[in-house]
Amino acid sequence: MTRVRLAVIRVVVVSLLLTLGARLYYLQVLDDDKLVQTANRQHTREVILAAPRGAIVDDRGRPLVTNRSTLVVSVNRSALQAQADGGKAVLQRLGGLLQVAPAELAKRITPCAKGVPRPCWNGSPYQPVPVVTDTTPAVVLTIEERQEDYAGVSAESQTLRQYPNGSLAAHSLGYVGPVNQDELDAARKAGRTDLNLNAQIGRAGLEKTYDADLRGKDGVRYVTIDNRGTLIGTQRETEPERGDTLVTSIDRDVQRIAEQALTAEITKRRTERDKEGQLYAAPSGAAVVMDPRNGRVIALASTPSYDPTVFVGGISKTELARLTDPNAGTPLLSRAVQGQFAPGSTFKLSSASAEVMSGRAPLSGTYSCPGSLKVGNTTKDNFEGQGIAGSINLRIALAKSCDTVFYGFAQTDWYSDEGRIDAHEKPAENLQRMARAYGFGSPPGIDLPAGEQTSGRIVDRAFKKTRWDENKSTYCSDAKRGYPEVTDSARRTFLTRLAAENCTDGWRFQVGDAANLAIGQGETTVSPLQLAVAYSALVNGGTLWQPRLGRAIVDPDGKVVREIKAKARGKVPVNRQVIDYIKSSLAFTAANGASGAVAFGGFPLDKVLVGGKTGTAEVFGKQDTSWFASWAPADTPAKYVVVAMIEQAGLGAQAAAPVARAIYEGIYGLTGKKAVFPNGPPAGVPHVTGNQ
Repeated sequence: MTRVRLAVIRVVVVSLLLTLGARLYYLQVLDDDKLVQTANRQHTREVILAAPRGAIVDDRGRPLVTNRSTLVVSVNRSALQAQADGGKAVLQRLGGLLQVAPAELAKRITPCAKGVPRPCWNGSPYQPVPVVTDTTPAVVLTIEERQEDYAGVSAESQTLRQYPNGSLAAHSLGYVGPVNQDELDAARKAGRTDLNLNAQIGRAGLEKTYDADLRGKDGVRYVTIDNRGTLIGTQRETEPERGDTLVTSIDRDVQRIAEQALTAEITKRRTERDKEGQLYAAPSGAAVVMDPRNGRVIALASTPSYDPTVFVGGISKTELARLTDPNAGTPLLSRAVQGQFAPGSTFKLSSASAEVMSGRAPLSGTYSCPGSLKVGNTTKDNFEGQGIAGSINLRIALAKSCDTVFYGFAQTDWYSDEGRIDAHEKPAENLQRMARAYGFGSPPGIDLPAGEQTSGRIVDRAFKKTRWDENKSTYCSDAKRGYPEVTDSARRTFLTRLAAENCTDGWRFQVGDAANLAIGQGETTVSPLQLAVAYSALVNGGTLWQPRLGRAIVDPDGKVVREIKAKARGKVPVNRQVIDYIKSSLAFTAANGASGAVAFGGFPLDKVLVGGKTGTAEVFGKQDTSWFASWAPADTPAKYVVVAMIEQAGLGAQAAAPVARAIYEGIYGLTGKKAVFPNGPPAGVPHVTGNQ
């Protein structure tokens, strides 16, 4: 019986071996077509052919961002690995030619992976890796003539981003950089196939907002690789398609005028002294030029600035640290869009609108402008304690910027709202509601990345309560410990007292908070762009525009793919009579004597009438912020709104207003200068092609 079982087992084993052998013979010999197909599929690889990015041009088609050709040396890693020594000799010779250490070259061509230190290659391992850009023609000739010594090395022309105007409009234009793995994974999860490991994408500014239009469509080269990883040949390829051109509303000439005026005034102001005898610090500033008829931004200037060229080919840690260093003025930050500053009296546009529309301040009313006014338990002064004798109307209160008139409005509003709260009713908070209607307290919605624009701050009861809930324990702790790290005793005492007050009453919206809000002081903050949007609503009849830098997308053949339409966010709740009254009150006529007119001595106001409001905002521990919000012409429908701001520069009429004046002189061609816009900004899209 045992012998029979053994015999059966032998038969089964032999049968299995025969079956397995037959199957292997079929797969390896008889099914040759399937074997070839499998091998080909396994050894076909894709090499991405990067598409040139589209250009960015100004409102007249002049280049702001273009591409430039550069000589690039690349190394095919798979070709080196196929050599007997793994390509060490080639890297040694190449390092000597390029004056780069061979070990450094080896790092640059090593594929990035977990545990692999940078520099490394983030693209396809079968794609030639750029190791040096902007090399010389002599290096290229050497490599081409001595290919036997530089097997696997190539030298060719590639395109890189170019900024022909240097730092001009840098914060608006932005920059590009390589895609990272997280972004690539997210794109694939979303079903996108337009990103690859070595793609360059917009990282900031318009480059980021319109990245999908500018990037174009990459080509693909399908190459064959043998089982050792050596490139055998090319099967086929699709050509890359150049990206579209972005036409902007930025005017290169106006942008340059704004930047130069800002820089010149900051330089001048640093040589002058404040009333305490200290030189003005004037560390930074911003200027905005906007078309109030449609919300198009003509210029956005911010200083200090930077040259986006530093990002081409990758920025060093040292340079990035400098651009983000507060001690260097944080050049990467756009003061025009991201800055948050107390607006001072320029904010009275909103406060006046609120008081008149609520019925608190009728246009026919008369008001007292004493040098000081008691608000709650505090006495608040006009600028330098100066009042105006007798009764005045609202027109003079605006033109002469009488703070005590607005303190009185705010105090009455506050007591009225406290009465509502006592009666279990909702406070009206007229000042805050009107401020938000003018666009303050929320991002302006310009076509820049969301992280590059600020909301500013409009303080109300809900804001203070929320903040107190979040920070009460910190306030109380700081009050108890008394800031021992602060060496100045007066400062230490002040901070300790403030923390104690916040610990117990930080949730309260006090009457002093309302008074500060009415004149754009205290915790109230806005950006220069937000102020330009608000004044545009004033001078265009009440339309609040969503500002726009993009004008149109144009394909490489010059065909307009789409126009980027300006969008209205709504209407401010102010009737036309009130709007006209405020506008006429702030025009620089002899009858008004508006506070900013002093900066326009000798300016031909008979040819171009300007209207405007100065602001001088106090900042604790710093010198005053200088503001000027203006428009022109002030006697016909306005074509331009110009807002200027300089930190720690003193009076608005002495620092910010001269910047705006220089901009108007350049736009209109006054005082011997050539006019940038003899007939206003261009109405249509300029003709451009993809050859920018």
